[in-house]
Amino acid sequence: MEFNWEDNVCFVCGAKAPGLQVTFHADDRGVWAETAIQPPYQGFSGYVHGGILAGLLDDAMWHAIHQAHHVWPLTAELTVRYHRPVGIGQTVRIHGWLTAVKRRILEAEAIVSTLDGERLASAHGRFMERRGAGTGD
Repeated sequence: MEFNWEDNVCFVCGAKAPGLQVTFHADDRGVWAETAIQPPYQGFSGYVHGGILAGLLDDAMWHAIHQAHHVWPLTAELTVRYHRPVGIGQTVRIHGWLTAVKRRILEAEAIVSTLDGERLASAHGRFMERRGAGTGD
């Protein structure tokens, strides 16, 4: 069974999923999105939970890899660095791009920044190409 984007239940990018419902767009460097995280996803009062930022970064890298190679990668390793707190309701830009392909391991990087380009969080990820890719099972 082919994966159906209409039925996507991903917490970060699923349009019909209860979650962030972020839409990624392709550009000449990878993928990008803009969003403002709402209060249900805060950690300390007024600030976005770090796990939510990690999810945004992971998803941006996934979409960058999928866009570049049309594979369905699985996260093998995720390293996140938090540079500055992100306020609830603050509009941020997420950008992800492919950095390396080594056999079945694909590497990518992503950043969350202000609309003015100030880096708020960044990540490096290693992903494995999923066997039987493109199926919904």
